[in-house]
Amino acid sequence: MKFNTVIFYDIENLLKGYSFSQQMIANLSLEEILESIRKTEKLGQIAVQRAYANWSDSRLSIMRGEINELGIDPIQVFGFYREQKKNAADIQLAIDAIDLAHVRPCLEVFVIVSGDGGFAALAKKLHEYGKTVIGCAYRNATNKTFQAVCDDFVWITDPDEEERQYKASLQTLTIKQSDGFDPRNSRLINQIKRTTSSSPEDIVVKTKEILNWYASDRVCQSDLARYGIYLSVIQQAISYIIPGLQPIQLGFAKFIEYMQYICQGSELCIARIPPSQVILALRSSVPKGSEVLPDLNAREIHSVDTYRSILASGSPIYRLPSPEDLYAISNWIVRNPVHQVDLGTAIEEIVTALNGEVSSEIVKFTLFSFISAEMFIREPEGIQGSEQKLSFRGDIQSLETVIHILKTGVMQKINTILPSINEEVLRQILPDAS
Repeated sequence: MKFNTVIFYDIENLLKGYSFSQQMIANLSLEEILESIRKTEKLGQIAVQRAYANWSDSRLSIMRGEINELGIDPIQVFGFYREQKKNAADIQLAIDAIDLAHVRPCLEVFVIVSGDGGFAALAKKLHEYGKTVIGCAYRNATNKTFQAVCDDFVWITDPDEEERQYKASLQTLTIKQSDGFDPRNSRLINQIKRTTSSSPEDIVVKTKEILNWYASDRVCQSDLARYGIYLSVIQQAISYIIPGLQPIQLGFAKFIEYMQYICQGSELCIARIPPSQVILALRSSVPKGSEVLPDLNAREIHSVDTYRSILASGSPIYRLPSPEDLYAISNWIVRNPVHQVDLGTAIEEIVTALNGEVSSEIVKFTLFSFISAEMFIREPEGIQGSEQKLSFRGDIQSLETVIHILKTGVMQKINTILPSINEEVLRQILPDAS
């Protein structure tokens, strides 16, 4: 296979500017993005990778190890720091793309990791040179023109959108008609009684009753047949009829997944209208251009996947690695406690000390878990962890103590969602130190 592919990462776009949240930088994974891109059959071997950002921003230091391990060249973009100054990275990326198209004719596939509409013109120009252009971005933050002119498009998970959906799935709505209730839902709540049951079986039965109402109501039937009903409308009604509904309590991290399960075997389905609108629709008349999402089977509540979904969503964040990697990182930091270093430096020190056997991404997620468990003294107070200096707590002097503190935090997080914890499942994620 030829080395004919170049990948450009618009880091400014991936972070949505330079006012990015702690959640965004904690969950952004270039390795996961690269794996998604590799699945595209149009790619050859990767010859060039470049990531454009203001790398002098100390908050981006935690990405240094990851881009080095992935063979990505960091391209410094000057001229701004944290102000919302746009297009600095875009212009440099476009110049480099055109330059490579001229001087490296062997490069045939250009991947642009960005949803910025300004790259539509670049894609068209690359087409004039006979190049294949693949876009890659968040589904809900992609310019339609840029998407349309690309030969293929790779959708990646938006950490902010995941967080928004997670919070929405946990939200209990007590909205009344006068507070902007959808007119269809105003009729629904007069015909379907609210439930106070917390039984998963009762919740599923009540949810199906609600969907059956939409399918039988004359106005809703027409809406479903013509263009569907936005899932936000469905969630409004369900959250009112079933107060306190948390899909994760039924094994689903997102409300949309819970709906894919509820629709299984019925005349209804969940569909996505690009770029990001999600609807309830009739299987027999799905709106043109929409993507029908697959039905999902019931999920075990007490499972490793469910526990990990709970721990990785919301705050505090616990994205724990395999026990082997966790023990290796924990043992090193206990024996070599860092003092007054930034997170990026701590990551690099640990990766180097472990001879590269544990990736920067895994170390990053692990240290963020340590931060969530308050195992670091963070200075100065009141700013994001990526900007603080970290010192490992002096009272933590053994692997057993690290695991005990982590387990305490993990159990507290899970208990905010589930009424009980299966110890056997928890041990698969966080086994006791032996």
